[in-house]
Amino acid sequence: MPFRALIINPWVTDFKLYDEWMHPIGLYFLIAMLRQNGAAVRYINCLGRQQGCAVKPHGTGVFESRPFPKPPLYRELKRFYKLYGIAEEALLQQLLSLPAPDAVFVGSSMTYWLPGLQETVRVLRRVFPGTPVIAGGTSAMLMPLAVKAALPGAHVFAGSVFDQAAIRNSAIPHFSSLKALAPGASLLPALELLTHAFHGPALASLGCPLRCSYCASGFLHPGYARRPIDVVVKELASLQDQFGVTNFAWYDDALLNNQGVHFLSLAAALASAGVRATFHAPNGLHVRWLTRRVLDAMRNSGFATLRFGYESGHAAFSSDTGAKVTRKELAQKTALAREAGFAGTSIGVYVMAGLAGQTPQQVAEELQFVASLSVKAKPVFVSPVPATPLFERYVRTFPQLERTPLFHNDSFFITQLPGWDSNAVQRIIDLAKAGNAGIA
Repeated sequence: MPFRALIINPWVTDFKLYDEWMHPIGLYFLIAMLRQNGAAVRYINCLGRQQGCAVKPHGTGVFESRPFPKPPLYRELKRFYKLYGIAEEALLQQLLSLPAPDAVFVGSSMTYWLPGLQETVRVLRRVFPGTPVIAGGTSAMLMPLAVKAALPGAHVFAGSVFDQAAIRNSAIPHFSSLKALAPGASLLPALELLTHAFHGPALASLGCPLRCSYCASGFLHPGYARRPIDVVVKELASLQDQFGVTNFAWYDDALLNNQGVHFLSLAAALASAGVRATFHAPNGLHVRWLTRRVLDAMRNSGFATLRFGYESGHAAFSSDTGAKVTRKELAQKTALAREAGFAGTSIGVYVMAGLAGQTPQQVAEELQFVASLSVKAKPVFVSPVPATPLFERYVRTFPQLERTPLFHNDSFFITQLPGWDSNAVQRIIDLAKAGNAGIA
C-alpha cells in the first residue's frame, strides 16, 4: 500500500484578506514531489472559495470569514480580527471522509498568520490524533523555532522541496527518505487534485537576481532558475481544459529578468499552443526591464493587470529598494505602457510605507507623484520579513520581531514607527483612493 499523505493549506488570521489570485505554490510543489515518490495524496484547501460564491470579473473575490479573538498585542488597533477560510464544520466533514493518512503536511505563509496555522492543526488533531504533523513553507523557513513552539509535537521542515540535503537531514519520518524535486518539475500532479478553480497560477521562474532589503526571495529561493517553457504551457493549458480557467496570475519574483528574454519566448509559445487567457502580474514588475517589445507582447497576450515595483524614488531609500528605479524612469515606463495600449486603471504602482526613517509626508509625496502619471498608486505598508537586511535594522529597535511573529503584521507594525499611527495610515489610504479615483 502506498504512503498516504494529506496536504493542508491552512486558515489565515488577519485584519484583512482578499483572494487576489492566491495559490499555495509551495504546497503544489510539495504535492508534485510526494506523487513523484509514489505517495497517495489528498489535498484540502482551507482557503478554498466555494462554487457559487460571488466572483469578480477577473476571478478574484472575498473569502469566507468569521470573528477570531484578537491577540492582546493588537488591542489598540480599532479593527476586526478574523479567521479566513472555510467553516470548521466543512473542514471536519472533509477530514472525516478520508482514510487515516500516514502523515499530514501543513503549509505556512506569512509569519503573522501563525494563529491560523495553530487553529488548523487543532482541528486536524481532533480527527487524526496520532498522525504525524509536518509543517513547512515560508514561516517554517523564516522562523522555524517560532513555528515549533506554536505547534508542540509537530515536525518542522525548514528547507525546500528542491534541496535533497535539507530533506535527508530533516530526520522527519516518512519524509527524509524522499527524492527531492527538480526545479523544472511540473505542477500538474498538484493541479489535477484541485476540485474547482476561479483562476490559475502561472510561474515562469524561481528566485530573483536582485536583493532588495525588504524581500526574502533570495533566502527562500537561492539563485534564479527559469522553468521549462513547455512545462509552463502545459500547466496553463491543463487548467483551461479541466476548469475553463481564463484568468492567470504570474507568481514570479522576476518575470521580466534580463529585459524579458524568457518571458518573450514563453508568450510566443503560449500563442502557438492556442492558450488565450487574461493575465495578471500582481507581483511588482521590475520597471527597468520593461521595453516596448515586452509591453507589446504583454498587451497581445491579454495582460489586464500590471503592477510596477517602485516603492520609493527618494534617494534616502535607494539602498532599501535596490535602487530599482528613479522617478524619471518610472514616468518614462508608465508612458511607454500607455503608448502600448494599457489604460491607467490597468497599471498600479507599489509605493512602500514604513521604510526606516520614512515619514508619512514622504509617502504622501510619492502618492501624489504617481497620481500625476495617470496610473494607480498602491500603498504597501512594511511587514518586516526575517532573513532580510531591513528586518535586521528594525530588530535593533524592536527586538520583539525575533521572538513574536505577530509583531510582523503590516497593519500593526506601521503604527509602531515614529511619526506613524492609525490616523496617519488612514490618511495615506485615503490619499491613494482620492488620487486613483480620476484615473482612466
